[in-house]
Amino acid sequence: MNIFAKLFRRKKKKDRTPDLSPAVQEAAGRLSTAEAEAMRESVLELCGQMLELSRELDEVKQEYQVLTSYLNDIQMLEEMTDEMKAPIVECAGHVASLDKERTEYLKTERKLSDTQFSQMQEVEDDIVDIINRLKGNESDLEAIRRDMSHLEGEKLQWDMLRSESEHRQRGLRRASVYLLVIYATLLVLFPLLGFFLKQSTQIPLMLSTALAAMLGVLIFVRYQDAGLNIGRAQASRNRAVTLENHVKIRYVNVKNAVDYTCEKYHVRDSRGLTFLYEQYQEELREKEKLRQTSADLEYYRDKLVHALRQKHLYDAQVWTAHANALIDSREMVELKHDLITRRQKLRARIEYSYNAVGDMKKEALRCVEQMGKAGLSTESVRKKIESITS
Repeated sequence: MNIFAKLFRRKKKKDRTPDLSPAVQEAAGRLSTAEAEAMRESVLELCGQMLELSRELDEVKQEYQVLTSYLNDIQMLEEMTDEMKAPIVECAGHVASLDKERTEYLKTERKLSDTQFSQMQEVEDDIVDIINRLKGNESDLEAIRRDMSHLEGEKLQWDMLRSESEHRQRGLRRASVYLLVIYATLLVLFPLLGFFLKQSTQIPLMLSTALAAMLGVLIFVRYQDAGLNIGRAQASRNRAVTLENHVKIRYVNVKNAVDYTCEKYHVRDSRGLTFLYEQYQEELREKEKLRQTSADLEYYRDKLVHALRQKHLYDAQVWTAHANALIDSREMVELKHDLITRRQKLRARIEYSYNAVGDMKKEALRCVEQMGKAGLSTESVRKKIESITS
């Protein structure tokens, strides 16, 4: 066909010389210039189309032959006895099962992103310690919060004691003033009563003085106790404030450590990190299972191909993708039907191409005959045209 392609290839320049035999060129010269040019172009165009269609036809024929070979393989498999097919069916069963298992895993939605998996993989040896440290820090945070709450309550308690003591001191100061005023009044009143009543007021005055002294001592003692309580409350409150400041510093440090770890692994707390690690471990197990499944699948595929090659099939390798058909007759029937349908379509394309080439051949030969009306020989051109697709 390469010879014919060179023979009938079009020239790109308008003034090119036809690539026909001298006899045809001379015969064409008897026609008018326009008619000869148009006829030559028509022959070249038809030959180019026939060459292209011939190449396509060769490809279709090859595919048709392949499908026929596959159908022959199916027929050979169907004609085998159960004993002959036993090793093939066994291997095919393993291949189908393992392939299904592998496909289901690949379809499973991954629970960890690639970033999360890589991150867990980088700290795989330390992740347990990281989780335990995070749990410890969270426990410390809870204890610190309780301490801060306790210190806050203690501060409030000492503030209340100080307020009560100061209030008591103010009341005692007022009471001491009232006592002093009453006692001074009695010191004036008793002598006046004694003068007017002509009686001795020494005993009432002494009793009043004793009572005032006792009340004064009581007020003084209570006032001193209140002062001591104020001092103790202030000191205790200051100590609580100091402790609270230390606790707050520790709280900030621990809280920063917890926040950093949570932010680094994109979790909210140690439970989230533990769950993330559990998902990582599960995915590791799944990956190992997939690796083992893939290795087993490859092993049984090779074993299946070996068993099929012993039966001298056209293509043993292709059955690794159709293992279900080897163990399920319904799958085999469906596959056979599909191949037959495809082959019928190819046959229709082949018939159409043959008819199209035949029609173009007739047209090209007709043009050659017209170009050779003067009686010059056109046999060589005719043979070259007729040889296309032969």
